[in-house]
Amino acid sequence: MNGINEAPAKKPRWITYVLLHAIILLYTVAAICSKMAALEQFASIQFFAWYAAVLVILFLYAIVWQQILKRLPLTTAFANKGVTVIWGLLWGALLFAENISIGMIVGAVVVLVGIILVVTSDD
Repeated sequence: MNGINEAPAKKPRWITYVLLHAIILLYTVAAICSKMAALEQFASIQFFAWYAAVLVILFLYAIVWQQILKRLPLTTAFANKGVTVIWGLLWGALLFAENISIGMIVGAVVVLVGIILVVTSDD
């Protein structure tokens, strides 16, 4: 064949999910930067540096998110964003010494089960 009308080779689906979760993880880092900015003196250089980091991260996130939407249904991609709840719990405990309650854990498990149900229903 001459290759003109051939469809591009599809990437394995697991690579798309890894990329999706990597960009969701990056998205949660923007929240960390935002909280760090809130801890700084308003209008200080550190304040603006943290918020600049937030803007850069969100810009990168938006670009990669659009690429993921080309490869996954919106419902599947958006359902996976629920993982931010779990990352938020982990970041809060690890970086900000926040307490995790049993209710928070139960809620995170419910979110995770929901994500699994949505993703497996696609197949």
